[in-house]
Amino acid sequence: MSFQFSLQKVLDVRDREKNEAEKSYHEAVEAFEQTATKLYEMLKRREELEHEKTRQLTEGLSIAGIQMTEQTLAYLQKEIARLEKETNQKRSKMQDKQKYLTVKTVDLKKYEKMKELKHEAFLAAEKSEEMKFLDEISVQQFVRR
Repeated sequence: MSFQFSLQKVLDVRDREKNEAEKSYHEAVEAFEQTATKLYEMLKRREELEHEKTRQLTEGLSIAGIQMTEQTLAYLQKEIARLEKETNQKRSKMQDKQKYLTVKTVDLKKYEKMKELKHEAFLAAEKSEEMKFLDEISVQQFVRR
């Protein structure tokens, strides 16, 4: 007689849901990292441009050069603001996915624990049946003497 967990199909569904949640979470992390990297690069580029502007102002620069630098800085500032907003949205989405994954993981653990307890109970019952059988055989052998 082998062990059959009565909720095995539910356990399989919960496992599949957890795996899907895990995949979704990793995709959200990847999207967040990509956006955060773009933001970092834009911030670094703005900082380099500001240092270059300061250097050029000390050396002397034409009005057209200053205007071009200021336009580039304004564009970078708009992109940085957009990327900050996008990064925050993706961070929030990633955190939501993480919470969902945690819920699914806990749910799966509950069913796995239930299965483990039922299996232990099954083994104990099987051992008890075996002991009864051995006791019966012992009694029969004693009676035959």
